[in-house]
Amino acid sequence: MPSFSTKRCVAHGADDVDEFVEQHLCHASKVLFIGTVGIEPTSVYFASKLAGTANVDFRFLIEQRTNTDKVVQELGDRHLQWLRDRLAASTCTFHDVEVIAKDGATVAGRNAASIASSWYDKAYSDIVIDGSGMSRGICFPLLRQAMEIGQTYNANVHVVVASNNHRTIQLQSESNDRADWIHGFQADMGLDAMSDALTLWIPQLSHGSSAQLDVMYRHLSALGVALAEVCPIVPFPSVDPRRGDELLFDYRSALRGDVGDERLNVIYAHEGDPMDVFHSIVRMENIRKEVFAATGKQAVSVLSPSGWRMGSLGMVLAAMALNLPLLYVETIGYTTTSPLPAPIDTPTADRKWHIWVAGSPYAV
Repeated sequence: MPSFSTKRCVAHGADDVDEFVEQHLCHASKVLFIGTVGIEPTSVYFASKLAGTANVDFRFLIEQRTNTDKVVQELGDRHLQWLRDRLAASTCTFHDVEVIAKDGATVAGRNAASIASSWYDKAYSDIVIDGSGMSRGICFPLLRQAMEIGQTYNANVHVVVASNNHRTIQLQSESNDRADWIHGFQADMGLDAMSDALTLWIPQLSHGSSAQLDVMYRHLSALGVALAEVCPIVPFPSVDPRRGDELLFDYRSALRGDVGDERLNVIYAHEGDPMDVFHSIVRMENIRKEVFAATGKQAVSVLSPSGWRMGSLGMVLAAMALNLPLLYVETIGYTTTSPLPAPIDTPTADRKWHIWVAGSPYAV
């Protein structure tokens, strides 16, 4: 089954996503829906849209982290019970997935792909990966796995994401002390042939992730790659029009202190539009290929999704379409000083996206 490319990618945003779910997924012959029990109410948004639909099998992962406080745990338990109350037990299962091993190794993607491998069946006409509540280290490997299996079974493959402009609670995350390639997205990094490649690092900036940025920079330096440029992605337009400028101001020392002003460029991408991020990276890669082809030098771009969820979706699309590596730092746990919010009744979302990553639209 053919898939999306840099020249053609079928996507829906806002209310068109709800219309697609109602008109296509609710009437597909058989759907495998893979989601997670997340912290935010939007993690159950798409499951609520498909609840009561007889043709959907629901599979949910519960991400297990060692350092998570009681309020965050309670929110996850609430959403777990919410799903159990509304989805038929015969069509819905829940599975724990370990994120960080006891020795500190990041095992989220590998474990998730191993668990999900038994869920696929040729009877499914559509496979849906719901990234609304998933960590990147789990969502992206599952999306790649679904694409490979979907092409084998001739199934349509979709990724959906819902988010709100403001969080229910304010989270503080504790990150791992090592950087890793997202499972399935290492590309050629680590090979001797890449040691002399001129590397463009494209990190996604977000508040509170300076430690992650430093860990990833040190990881790239330890590999001995020739870090030629750093080009961070910042959100603009944004709900907060000043957010992009504030991020660049906060990270001015980290970004310029190591690489120098002359090697720093910036990508401005719409905070609520993953396709803007996707096309921005594609345009940059096309230009780089043209420039370096004339010089005979080898070049590679390393993407680091560590910011807002919609932008991260655009980055993984670019990584799949262009075979680019994804470097990240996994989260060990979450804490919060916010009080427990009121329980959700009907989940809502300010932003919704659906990307048809493989299947019938690309067969013509």
